[in-house]
Amino acid sequence: MKIILYANNNKPDNVERMLKLGGIAAKHGVECVCIKSGEDLFGLSDEAWEDVFLIVSVGGDGTILRAASAAAAYDKPVLGINMGRIGFFSEIGSDDFESALLKLSRGEYSVENASMLNCRLNGKLMGACLNDFVIHRQELSSITHFDLEIDGDTVGNVMADGLIVGTPAGSTAYTMSAGGPVVAPKLDCILATPICPHSLTVRPIVASVMSEIIVRIKCTCRLSMDGQDIRVLVPGDELRFSHSEKTARFIRFDNRNVFRLIREKLR
Repeated sequence: MKIILYANNNKPDNVERMLKLGGIAAKHGVECVCIKSGEDLFGLSDEAWEDVFLIVSVGGDGTILRAASAAAAYDKPVLGINMGRIGFFSEIGSDDFESALLKLSRGEYSVENASMLNCRLNGKLMGACLNDFVIHRQELSSITHFDLEIDGDTVGNVMADGLIVGTPAGSTAYTMSAGGPVVAPKLDCILATPICPHSLTVRPIVASVMSEIIVRIKCTCRLSMDGQDIRVLVPGDELRFSHSEKTARFIRFDNRNVFRLIREKLR
């Protein structure tokens, strides 16, 4: 078995823990590749991914989001080890890693699939997210201004602090904090949630997974993907959000109750 261990190099404790886990894996005859920067993770060659069984993310939700994005391109599952505060996507703690290796070797696990979302800016693919794309203010005192359209139907002209376009997995992240719905795990859809809209008529929208959400920018603002800033948007830019062919896959050892997780981790 070959695995990739990944930790955020901005957090030395996580990197130290990753190296210790690599020693545990080696003791069980597992080949490990330890990576401690996002650039190195996304820079791995196709050949390096060929015989990888899974990628182990050591850190918080931000680390696992980057790991899942890289792994999705090669259809590899992710095992999340929580070293952060919430760890919503994580499955185990670092003390459980050795027993997890034994379960993996015995096939005592399942794989959970999570849909992802594409974004095209003026026709160019910007990437695929697991949680959300966010259009947000350029400056603290400004607001965002854009036209919103879904499947050719005009929603309207929106003035707000921003807009979150998210997945079902992302419904328990920024979307929920902004007043959007929590989506049951078996429902596939796309969410469009305005952030502090300046109109009582603009509400969160749940669209079909096959829908296309179009946003036409009318001010200078910014675009981020899964919490990572991508670029500045300018008036005239057009964003198109749609279902991605990529799927994030997570190793699970127990049944996952998303509503219990919300109660426990977000209380």
